[in-house]
Amino acid sequence: MTGLRAIVLAVLLGSSPAAQAQEQEPSQGAGSAKSPGSLAEASGFFKAPPIDGCTITLEELVKGKSSALRGRWTLRKGPGEMGLVSAGRVEMLPVPQRSGEILSLDFRNGRLMAGSPALGFMPVAVEDRAPPAPGSGLRAESAGRGDLPDDAEVFLDEIALGPLACGPDQLLRLNIAGAQDSGTGHVLRQDYRLFLVDQSRLSGTYSETGAAGRFERGLVTLERR
Repeated sequence: MTGLRAIVLAVLLGSSPAAQAQEQEPSQGAGSAKSPGSLAEASGFFKAPPIDGCTITLEELVKGKSSALRGRWTLRKGPGEMGLVSAGRVEMLPVPQRSGEILSLDFRNGRLMAGSPALGFMPVAVEDRAPPAPGSGLRAESAGRGDLPDDAEVFLDEIALGPLACGPDQLLRLNIAGAQDSGTGHVLRQDYRLFLVDQSRLSGTYSETGAAGRFERGLVTLERR
């Protein structure tokens, strides 16, 4: 196993103290940046360092640049589809695009975590770039991409993002999954499969299940709030 693959495995399993240390916040020792003393300095001080999702390596991300992802992100969901199970049959309905949910990314005990108002804190698993697995995307029709063949799969919202310098197979991935009892006898589950575009944009797909007989999936884009 190469050193890089070992890092990937350690990050995904969250079992290696060394890997967790790589995800920790930058040191606040004597050599670190001081607090800004003016509004102009503050603007530059809190600005996330640039990340090019097409070129950044997994090692660079887990060894410090993941700190650039800290902050509050606005979710723009859809288009997508919702399935309702009734009398043993599944009825699929389109889900329009909507925005407003907030997801926060920060470090807890040295690990990058996502904070959701609905599900609390969820670990963020980082994966190296690779061709997306068949079946992990959305059908072109359900993703609102009438410009693509019906059997094409869509893995991120290129309409919302605009032209990209590379495809999803050349972007690092951030996977977030969580589950919580809704208090109604059903478990709310959310799963985000995201691609790292840059320090202010993540995009991919989401799936959600909640009330019995209902599930939802679609495109999702996170933008820095």
